[in-house]
Parts: sequence; structure tokens; C-alpha cells
Amino acid sequence: MNVIRFCMAVAAYAGATIAFAGEQSALYLIDFEEYAEETPISTQYAALGVVFSVEGDPRSFPIIAIEGAPRVAFSGGGNDSPMSSLSGGLTDPLVNGQFDEPGTIRMDFDPPVTSVRFFVIDIDGGESFTATASSGANIVAAVTRSAGDPGTGNGVSTEFFLEGDEITSVVVGDPDSNTNGWAIDFLTFTRPCEGAACGPVLRVAQESAPGVGDFDDHVLADLLAFPSSGNAASFYAYDVPEGDSWNGPALTPEADRSHLLLATTSEGISLFIVHDRAVPNDPDGGKAEMSFEVLGDFNGAAITVKDDPDALKTAFGYAGEPGDSLFLAGWDWGTCCTDGLALSGLDTGSSVIVQFTEVDGNPNTPPIQGLSEWVAYSSDGTQVPMALEIDRRVRIEVIAGGGTCPADLNGDGQVDGADLGILLGAWGPCALCPADLNTSGSVDGADLGVLLGAWGPCPARR
Repeated sequence: MNVIRFCMAVAAYAGATIAFAGEQSALYLIDFEEYAEETPISTQYAALGVVFSVEGDPRSFPIIAIEGAPRVAFSGGGNDSPMSSLSGGLTDPLVNGQFDEPGTIRMDFDPPVTSVRFFVIDIDGGESFTATASSGANIVAAVTRSAGDPGTGNGVSTEFFLEGDEITSVVVGDPDSNTNGWAIDFLTFTRPCEGAACGPVLRVAQESAPGVGDFDDHVLADLLAFPSSGNAASFYAYDVPEGDSWNGPALTPEADRSHLLLATTSEGISLFIVHDRAVPNDPDGGKAEMSFEVLGDFNGAAITVKDDPDALKTAFGYAGEPGDSLFLAGWDWGTCCTDGLALSGLDTGSSVIVQFTEVDGNPNTPPIQGLSEWVAYSSDGTQVPMALEIDRRVRIEVIAGGGTCPADLNGDGQVDGADLGILLGAWGPCALCPADLNTSGSVDGADLGVLLGAWGPCPARR
């Protein structure tokens, strides 16, 4: 999938109590893979509120590059192939018919955005790149990455992140040199959105000691899933731009941490596990073995993302077929990469028991190595630490209802005639709009049925 939008509720968190506010943010993703090599990019993504140009030269435009095409994008010959997995990226502009002129890429956002994240590919050879975010004429954020900094180098994808209340433009480049042979990839940005497109509530509990089972007495928090219009593979974004790793925009992994989050994907509710980080490199790599037991779900679940796929595994690998209720995984990752999975198809009202545990019977492959913490993430920004201990289980319940409902299109706490009017006004093909309640790509009778089925006050969130 080339363009994805997530909607995330914003909340204040204190202890185990979450106070939910009405404000939300939409997150957009562009990976530049739907256009051919050498395509100039300008207004192709205007529907998402972003246009591209060359700073100081509105007649020139950045172009699409693919790995292994130095005649267009890169000047390092056969040893310079910075684009991961034959992916597309936005690179040196087309200036006066030439593809090798240096330039600074400009992005203009209308409406304004509140954060921008992307990767600059191939910062090496003494280069120094600066990304500057502005609100009108005022600079609100700037980030500089130079060759030799952690996470830079030939063929490396270097993350840039900027945030501000109203970002109207971002410029990125190396203004002090004639640099060419670089690209940006995997652009994401957020802006406030209206409507109550919150995901289901997930109740996270952890037993007080291995095998005790006293989950109800040790509830850690109620978290929000990340609502998504894409599938689990798009959400995880395995292997692009960082090879053999998580690249999803919902999470910037931390070294020596195991990350847990859930999202509503096209395969249903999906549980994501991401071990460690890829950018910048983790100093020690690690190993992990885990089990996932799905309860109260009559049609079971399925592993939809494997980081890494079985063919690349040097550890236990994965066990469990689609429709099963028990899944096992064992990973062994190096300093370059993450490991993890996505388990999809969890139904509302079901639960999943997750634990680090022995799965291969081999004492030389410990269930926890190179990890020092385990954290669950909510789409509202909440992070909940969990005890990282072998066989000490975590239970995640997918709570039915869960508060403001997607059919409440005007966000007033109830589904009524006002929401019906919004839905009818959006009738027809409608990519990534709130009225497309079943995310089919159009607003039609199926969405009308969802709205009428939710008619009345939205249930209060616990």
C-alpha cells in the first residue's frame, strides 16, 4: 500500500486512569512506490495536502529513483545502492533537463501538519543534511544529521523527525555543498482531524508472578489500538527502508526494549511485537522466545507479518497456522535490525495471553537476551511498562464498544441525523474519509448499515 492514514485519539494519562479528550490526529504515509523511475513529483499527493518542489526554483521538481539506478539518482557507481529492497524514493531534482544537479527538496502542507517524519537515504562522504520546518515565515523546528553521526552512512536510511503546532512547509537538503545522490523515503505526517475514529480499548493486565493467574487484580491500563486503513504488513512496513526490520510510522523503537502495540487492520485487530531497534544500530542484538494464546475467538488468528521470514531464520522460527489459537515464535537478531511479528484476526471480546517462555527446548537459546524492558503502547501516546520476566504472563483483552464510536462522524458523542447527513454527503468513491466506516474505498449501503446499527448515544469509555 502506498498511502495509509491512521487516526489517533489524544488523551491525558495519570497512573492507570486515562482521561479522553475529543481532539484527534490523522497520520498519513507516502512511500513513493507507485510512480516509475524519473517521474517528477509535484502535485501528485495534493489530495493528502502536500505538494513537492525544489526550494528556490518552483519550475524544478524532485524525481523518483529506484535502487541500482545511479544514472538517475546516485553517483557512486555499483557500490552505491542506498534504496532498500528495490523501493522508490524522492531524490535529486530534474533541473533544466539534467538529473544530476543538486537541489533542496521542499514540501508544502495545506492544511498545516503537526509532525513530519521521513528518512534521508545515503548520508556519507562528508555530507550534512538539515531539515527545517516552518509555520509561514517562522521556523518552528530544525534537525541536522551529518556523515559520521549514529545512523548515517553509505546506503543507510537516516530518520528525521520534526514537530510543531502548525507546520506549513519543510525543506531538506545540504545547503552548503553541491550534494547529489541522496533521496528521501517513507514520509509520514500528522494533522488534527475531526470525528471519533478511535480504536477499540485494550485492557492490559499482568500476573503478579509467573503462573499465578491473578490478572484481574493487576490491571495495568486501558489502552487504545491504532486504527488503520491498511493491512498488518503496511502497518509493520517490514524491510523498507531499513532492511529486515520494522519501519512503521506508529512507533520509533528503543534499543534493548520489546515493544507491544495493537492496531485495527484490514485483517481485524492485530497484535504487534517489535524487539529492539534498527536506526541507529543496536549495540548488542538479542534473542527472544514467546508464546501467544488466543482465547474467546471462535475462528482463531493468524501470523500475518514475520520479522524475519522463515527462510531467514537462524533461531526457532514460527509455529501456528491460520485459525489456530496458539502461536510460538523464536528470534535471533543482530545489531542491525529488529525482530518481531504481527498476529492478526483478534475479535472484539477476545483476549490473548502473551509471555516470554521457552519454546524450542534449547537452554542455549534463552527466551530473553539483549532486552532490558517491555513496554505496551497506546495510540494516544501512553506507554505502559510491563515486567520483563520469563513465564510472567500478560493478558490483553479486546473490550467491546470502547467509547466514542466511528459512526459518530461529528464527534458529539452520539450517532444521529447529523452523522447521517455527513455520510450521505460523502456518498460514492471516497478514499480514506471518515464516512467510509468499513474502509472499502467508497461510502455506500454497507456504511449506512454500520451507522444505523450504531444509532443512539455512543457507549461511555471505561
